[in-house]
Amino acid sequence: MKEDKKTYYVDLNSESILDKPIDSPSFVIKANDQEISVLKRVFEEKYEAELETYVRSHIPYLEYHHDPENDHYDGAQQIIYAIIYHLGDEEAKQHIKGMGILNERKSDHPETEQFK
Repeated sequence: MKEDKKTYYVDLNSESILDKPIDSPSFVIKANDQEISVLKRVFEEKYEAELETYVRSHIPYLEYHHDPENDHYDGAQQIIYAIIYHLGDEEAKQHIKGMGILNERKSDHPETEQFK
C-alpha cells in the first residue's frame, strides 16, 4: 500500500519541517512519513557535521578545502537540497536548480582532494 503524501514546509534557517507555512522563506514539499524521517535524519547528520567543523575551525593551519569535516558538512547540505529538490514543488525545484548546488561535485575540481 502506498502511503499518502502530505504538504510540508521546510525552513532551512531553523532546519524545521512544518505542516503549516511560516513567514520566513521556506520550501514546499510533498512527502510521506518515511521521506520526512529521512530528511530529519539528514538534518541530524548535518548538525553533527556542523559540530565537527566548529572544532576544526579552531585549528588555524587546516585549510577548508583540505578538511574531511567540512566535506562531511557540505555533503549533508547537498543531500538536504537533493531531497528537497526531489520532493519539492516547481518553485523549490527552480530555486535549487538556480543555485547550482546539485551540479557541483568535488570531482569537478581536480585540484581538491577527494573525501573517502
